[in-house]
Amino acid sequence: MKVYILQHVPFETPGSLAYLDAHIIKLYETPVRIPDAQQVDVLIILGGPMSVNDDIPWLAEERALIIAMLKQQKPMLGICLGAQLIAQVLGATIYNNSAGKEVGFSNIKKTTSRYNFLPETLDVLHWHGETFSLPPGAERLYCSPYCENQAFIYKDCVIGLQFHLETTSQTLQDLVAADYKYIEGNVLQQTRDSILQHEIPTDNQIVLSKIMDYLIGGCTYGETYS
Repeated sequence: MKVYILQHVPFETPGSLAYLDAHIIKLYETPVRIPDAQQVDVLIILGGPMSVNDDIPWLAEERALIIAMLKQQKPMLGICLGAQLIAQVLGATIYNNSAGKEVGFSNIKKTTSRYNFLPETLDVLHWHGETFSLPPGAERLYCSPYCENQAFIYKDCVIGLQFHLETTSQTLQDLVAADYKYIEGNVLQQTRDSILQHEIPTDNQIVLSKIMDYLIGGCTYGETYS
């Protein structure tokens, strides 16, 4: 099973996904070598401070890889920017979150009765100003008071998470250190100190592992992507 992880910046790493025997492609290093979809069994796309609308050459290459993965009916997980890239490919609109920047920890609520491995609520890290509309044909998985579409699943095998389940104490410190200016003016009214002092729920890593178990070993495309 060949799992590939696309990493956009040094300070947003696989975190608790490090247990996977994955090939990590660091897109901020040159030359960038985006894998061919035929090499990949499962694709994970991490977050980053850039926008899907930015004119960055490897963003276009990522979109091409996502399209190829969909056509070959292979599982994918997108986190934050990664979820927005997948949503965009599926026809969703990426736009500034109307409530403002979500930065810090807060609860999300499950919106589907399916997928029993997903809990009803989770306390997760948010770090985004943009969000996505629900892609055509996708099912919403989670929402929050400040962001309607916190997660989606497409054809049972493609999952997008606007939030960060992969966060560990070390990756949180790295993110805050690198991007602390982004915290100011967030709708959750959290500060650098309050974010760093927040205990990361152990449930998050457990749920993320269950998601990966599902994608790696249990999902089948609901319909053919065209």
